[in-house]
Amino acid sequence: MKKDYDLTKGKVRKKPALNPKETKIQTSVRIDGDIFLWLQAEAERQHIPYQTLMNKYLREVMSKPSIESRLSAIEKAVFKRAF
Repeated sequence: MKKDYDLTKGKVRKKPALNPKETKIQTSVRIDGDIFLWLQAEAERQHIPYQTLMNKYLREVMSKPSIESRLSAIEKAVFKRAF
């Protein structure tokens, strides 16, 4: 092995940017113990990994309209009839 290497002619390879919609991101999450135990039991009952089940539930919540938009739609419907 050489003591010194000449890196002046080296090329820098940039990694392509990851698309978060197509990539799984590894992270650490702190959740209450009882929630974790329920999640594990429910995942076992459905024969899927608990991480998959957690992702499924989070995706369901994410895709639902917000409470503000639902209330706004109700208010528009109610007040539209009133006038």
